[in-house]
Amino acid sequence: MKKIGEGKTKVIWRVKPGIVKIVNKPIITKGDGKKKDPMQGKDKWVNNITANIFGLLNQHNIRTHFIRRAGETGFYALECDMIPDEVVIRRFATGSYLERNPEIKDGTMFDPLVTEFFYKDDELNDPIIEIVEIDPDEWYLYGAHEPISDLSFIGTIGCHFSWEEADYIERQAKRIFLVLEQALKELGVILWDLKIEFGRQRHNLGKHKQEIILADVIDPDSFRIKDKDGRQLSKQRYREGADMEEVKDIYKIVSELTNQWKI
Repeated sequence: MKKIGEGKTKVIWRVKPGIVKIVNKPIITKGDGKKKDPMQGKDKWVNNITANIFGLLNQHNIRTHFIRRAGETGFYALECDMIPDEVVIRRFATGSYLERNPEIKDGTMFDPLVTEFFYKDDELNDPIIEIVEIDPDEWYLYGAHEPISDLSFIGTIGCHFSWEEADYIERQAKRIFLVLEQALKELGVILWDLKIEFGRQRHNLGKHKQEIILADVIDPDSFRIKDKDGRQLSKQRYREGADMEEVKDIYKIVSELTNQWKI
């Protein structure tokens, strides 16, 4: 295998053309990687959670890059050219949404869902993207932690996908959220928001070449969920400064919860 990429929390190896192995690290980070801590067991828990979630989505005929598990800490996946944007789907107002919209109360429920796009750039602190249909060549970037205005304007970038593809990604993202929301609800857990990424499938794999599919991982780093008692079961507790034993317990609980789907 050849290493073709390494991020803050995972390593990607090419197994053969079109197929990669994604291996999780026992590391947790916050602040765009400015702070990180070793976390024994996290690599196993997030791998199990991701495999269970992608298995659930595949059962609902949602195309993802996930193929199958590869041991306790990794999985095999279709190789993708990742789109350098994050898609955030929100059922409730929380996090940076409140900073951009200070008139909205924490916990306000959205129906229909709210979907936002963010440009993955640590130096720019992952700014929010404004996709304007009348300007097909450029997107506008604004600071993610303040109201969108001329004062928070950062600049422009070239588009990463077409307007039609943006519509497809948004519809697919909402569908993914609804499937996961219902499955978690049946476990007594409420999904508040979800951050996901998409990629274009690579290489000579027939008719699916360059198709946009759900990629990367989905785990407690990717969403905010709460149990029936209002306990936060995501990386949010680490962001808030909880001790590592509590954070470990959260990842273990979510791993065991998703095992109930028997994927």
